[in-house]
Amino acid sequence: MPLANYSFQFGTSSPFIFGAGTPFQIINEEGLASLPPMRVQDDDRGYNDGMYSGRDFYSGRMISLTIHTFAGNGLSAAQNFELLKAALIPQQQGTTPLLFQLSNTDTTKTIQARVRSRTTPIDPEYTFGFIRSQINLFCPDPRYFDTTVQSLSLNPQPFSGRSYSRTYSLSYGAGSYTNTGTITNSGRVTTYPSITITGPATLPSITNVTTNQTVSINYTLVTGDTMVVDLDAKQITLNGSAARNLLANGSQWFGCGLGNTTISFNATGTTLGVSTITATYQSAYI
Repeated sequence: MPLANYSFQFGTSSPFIFGAGTPFQIINEEGLASLPPMRVQDDDRGYNDGMYSGRDFYSGRMISLTIHTFAGNGLSAAQNFELLKAALIPQQQGTTPLLFQLSNTDTTKTIQARVRSRTTPIDPEYTFGFIRSQINLFCPDPRYFDTTVQSLSLNPQPFSGRSYSRTYSLSYGAGSYTNTGTITNSGRVTTYPSITITGPATLPSITNVTTNQTVSINYTLVTGDTMVVDLDAKQITLNGSAARNLLANGSQWFGCGLGNTTISFNATGTTLGVSTITATYQSAYI
């Protein structure tokens, strides 16, 4: 069910929806329309004036929500407040999807968040069923994303070269196969796909043709093998087990910038056959 304008949803399996059309009115939100804090690597120039200019990185994002809880949906303000407290509680690890729809000029977005604090004063308004709370949520990854997960699937075929009507008992070495496709990031910041490779494939590699960066795998996948290359977490798993040690020397982790990025999948060796590569991603914003 789509979210109403100016409303939020915390969680997906047992979602808690608050904002427009609910007994939980959002009075103020800070953090989503602002840039997150920056981590800077500038350094002093010792006995010289000025500083050496380093690289800047985004830090985590804090979202601060002011919520007024009222009676509604057949419940008193106090009963609704108990629902809010039960839904928005801190968690020891991990994050929870926070979906939000801010206006009819935008689409629903999602960000990974965890509750950090809740402040609720008990005052005359509280006793009259007008409960004001300040909720702070921390987002380790400051980017937010389209809720739609897009995918690019490639099914490369062996390059067979010329065909002759005679049979020889000679071997001319390994063959190769390749295929390319396009990833479209409609957001405002780099997104990092998760790429799944299914065997057979010998020494597979994935190249960002746009930036000329390649992740190469020093391994031969047989039929039934599944390898996941997570470009965001910079992790590799083979059949569900960690396998980052299979990353070939000289590999470069890459992301997909704004607009179109051409991705190429290559493999070489004697084990040729039907294999697939699927890249899943979401347009990213900051």
